[in-house]
Amino acid sequence: MFKPNRILSLGVVAYVLLYFAWCILKFNTYTYDDFDLAHHDQMVWNLLHGRIFNSILGIDFLGNHVHFLTFLVVPIYYFFPHPLFLLFLQTLFLAAGAFPLYALARRYLQEQLSLAICFVYLLYPALGYVNLFEFHPTCFATFFLLCCAYYFYKEEFILFNVFMFLSLLSQENMALIFFMWGIYALLLKKEWKWVWWPTAVGFVYFLLCVEVILPHFNHHRFDFFSIYGPLGNSLGQVALTCFLHPFKVLGIILEPPKLVFLLELFISVSFVPLLSLGALLPVFLIFLQHLLSSRLSEISLHYHYTAEMIPFIFVALVFGLKKLCDLKLDSRLLVVILIFNAVLTHAYLGPHFHLIDKFRQLRSDHSIAQKNKLVAEIPPDASVVTTFNFLSHLSHRENLYSFHYVYYGYYTLSQNPYHLPDGVQYALIDFNDWLTFDGFYGYDNYRHLVSFFKGQHWGVLDIQNDMVLFKKGIKDQYPLFDFDTTKLPTHPVDDAIDNHIKLYGYDVTMESNRIKLELYWKALSPEVKDLNLFIDFIDKDGKMIGEQIRPIGYRIWPTQAWTPGQNIKEYEYINVSDKTMAQLKEMHIGFFDFITGKIISSSNKVVLSL
Repeated sequence: MFKPNRILSLGVVAYVLLYFAWCILKFNTYTYDDFDLAHHDQMVWNLLHGRIFNSILGIDFLGNHVHFLTFLVVPIYYFFPHPLFLLFLQTLFLAAGAFPLYALARRYLQEQLSLAICFVYLLYPALGYVNLFEFHPTCFATFFLLCCAYYFYKEEFILFNVFMFLSLLSQENMALIFFMWGIYALLLKKEWKWVWWPTAVGFVYFLLCVEVILPHFNHHRFDFFSIYGPLGNSLGQVALTCFLHPFKVLGIILEPPKLVFLLELFISVSFVPLLSLGALLPVFLIFLQHLLSSRLSEISLHYHYTAEMIPFIFVALVFGLKKLCDLKLDSRLLVVILIFNAVLTHAYLGPHFHLIDKFRQLRSDHSIAQKNKLVAEIPPDASVVTTFNFLSHLSHRENLYSFHYVYYGYYTLSQNPYHLPDGVQYALIDFNDWLTFDGFYGYDNYRHLVSFFKGQHWGVLDIQNDMVLFKKGIKDQYPLFDFDTTKLPTHPVDDAIDNHIKLYGYDVTMESNRIKLELYWKALSPEVKDLNLFIDFIDKDGKMIGEQIRPIGYRIWPTQAWTPGQNIKEYEYINVSDKTMAQLKEMHIGFFDFITGKIISSSNKVVLSL
């Protein structure tokens, strides 16, 4: 017998099981490669221990976003103190949004069409990416806002207010939604309480957050309005520019990447929400917030910024379908079109196939065990600075810092210089962490690394390929490079790279599962490029069986820092599997420009015989 509630529940459970499995896999493979999960987890853990300071961001709780909802998470977190618990909660609440959505749809549509809407919701690409991109309290608002919508159209004022209150606790910009919701209620000719109350609450709460709470707790360290560039550097200036220069604003909104973003948002719902633009009015200012931003992440499905938009896109979908049904379109045909389009666009835009490809590559990646080993060597109460991919595995400590601030030199959205506290004991650095060294790249940023290591008595405790664990106050267990190069290489070569630097020899030592490679460099003339090298592993049949990419000089002393006539001896420690070691005959070295990715030619092919 057809039982829609049971089918809906099974769909929600399937979503939770699938996405939480992805979350577990991502966490265990160190592929949470930003710091959002880590700083939220550290914050909840700190609140559990009576502290409000977030060492990763360098500010007090409520200084980055006004996430009062976190206080409600803390008591439950006491029983499940792990980053995965936050990811589970996020998955559960996003999936649960299907229930109020179904209840709303059933007020206006048939069962099959209502179920189809929920099916499209659970397949919606943006929802999947919100779920898988780190952790954010904003994601709870997706469920709360759908509940608000249900009780708004059902005209249950008290329950609407309950979920409005919970939505506001999720993040400060939710206030913009309720400000506009009151205006929407006015257009619908609702009772005055539906008009003035959400508008007043939204207006007052937003000003309280932006003008009082955030500046108080972040000590004016972050300049949030800097992302709006020419529109102004304060709330008042941005609002005034939008009012006085609408064509300038329209030009920013109609930039090609933003039009693509809008296309991707609406194509998965067959553009039907555009038939009910009024239902999108409450989220109008949120759309404006992200479309006017200069940050590309805010106009991408792959981040969390669509969490507030999704509820209203699906509310508008309900009313758009109602209009089509009122025109006597066959609801069964609408179900087929919706589901077919949802499956097709999910396959093309959704996260699953991208993740399958990504994790297929991990089957031959032996770095996970190496990362676990490095993390295990750090005492649980020690202070640590580390690159993004390690942060969430080290977040249960009072003093944890993100290395990208050290490398970049400034706080996020700020011109305030970053200063790492002197008492930090360990530094765990993945020198190929893409977000740290690519996303925050600056031509002279290596100077910050030189300053970091100079005079701080950092010694290398362990090294696993390009991941190095430093400890303050110890002697190097594994040297990285040396400027005293009176020793001659066992294997001399003569290879000029880009006519600016020369590799003039190498030494190689074979250990059980490690190759120690010593490279002898000489600077011939100033090199403006940041040269990196790739090492191809070649078997006895001449086939490539592996490759590693390494920054020359470990990014601490890159090629653009070398002075003509300078000799540098660099040590590379290359971990290989038993299978690779048994098949390996020689290694080939090539070079590329880190910024452009362009292969750099050299005078001779460098072949390292083993």
